[in-house]
Amino acid sequence: MTDSDHFRVAILIVSFRNPQDVQACLTALSRSTAEPRFDIFVCENGGSESFHELCDTLMGPQGPCITVSDDLPVSRVSASARLMEVKCLALKDHPSRVWIGCAAQNLGYAGGVNVWIDRLLTISGWEGIWILNPDAEPEPGALRALVERAVAGNKGMVGSTIVPSANRSYVHCRAGHRWRKLRTNLALIGLGEPVNRPIDLQAIEAALDCIAGGSMYVTRACLEKTGPMDERFFLFYEDADWSIRAKKHGLGYARDSIVAHRGGTTIGSARLRAERSRLSVYLESRNHLHFVRMHWHRYLPVAIFLGCVYATIYLFALAPKNFKTAMDGLWAGIKGETGPPTFYD
Repeated sequence: MTDSDHFRVAILIVSFRNPQDVQACLTALSRSTAEPRFDIFVCENGGSESFHELCDTLMGPQGPCITVSDDLPVSRVSASARLMEVKCLALKDHPSRVWIGCAAQNLGYAGGVNVWIDRLLTISGWEGIWILNPDAEPEPGALRALVERAVAGNKGMVGSTIVPSANRSYVHCRAGHRWRKLRTNLALIGLGEPVNRPIDLQAIEAALDCIAGGSMYVTRACLEKTGPMDERFFLFYEDADWSIRAKKHGLGYARDSIVAHRGGTTIGSARLRAERSRLSVYLESRNHLHFVRMHWHRYLPVAIFLGCVYATIYLFALAPKNFKTAMDGLWAGIKGETGPPTFYD
């Protein structure tokens, strides 16, 4: 694929018809510190037209990328049954290459990550992968802080300080979530705290059950022991499941890894319930049950009951269609449906 001495970290991004988000993310990455060296691997899940639009956007006048000479080993990143086409670019302002892959069909988030993991595992030399949401904008030292915490703390999976793009003075989450069994849900750690507030690192890492998928650094050793993401989730809870499986290899928090995140721009998981997309409502309800069944199965009856309660809130939010979609997702979860939803085109 690439010479192993070119990068220490592979940054993986899954996009779906949101080229402007990817452009902003790569522009932020182009301001990263010189070390550790990285290459970027993007999977476009939105089809051939979206793939070419993404490439054109990244190479446009305001884009962060340029084309590269033909002597780079693009042919070694060959298309497959899951990737129809691959194009190699390079960042204008950073010595990193950008590999854009066009998925043959929508692989979901886990599949979009795994399609690059499959190829990366065939080469040597790199130390870890950094999974970023396309609407994330990391600060220059974000990756370095993640790698340093993984090494210093002997952690297999490390999360960032994620802040809202609209107000970067406050925390959306510190690394990720803790699992609340009786409520059968994930609670954000540090939500609403000032970014510079003193913290107890040991306490945060002890509370961590899941690293937030918006910024997730995974060492190669952890990846090889834990395996790839579970594609049965398609979207939602794949990062939580992966974290639970990796927890025995150490979950960590890199405070100085600051990543701004808009959230919900790809799949329509807006904060206002009436504005959430059918796909996000359905999969959040369905995959919640799938996740509980896998890891805390005796709490499944509680999860089903609370899922009905949460679905009812859509009625109070004057979103009856999303209420029905949430109930449909619950029923699909009860029946054990996994993978792309049955209504998905």
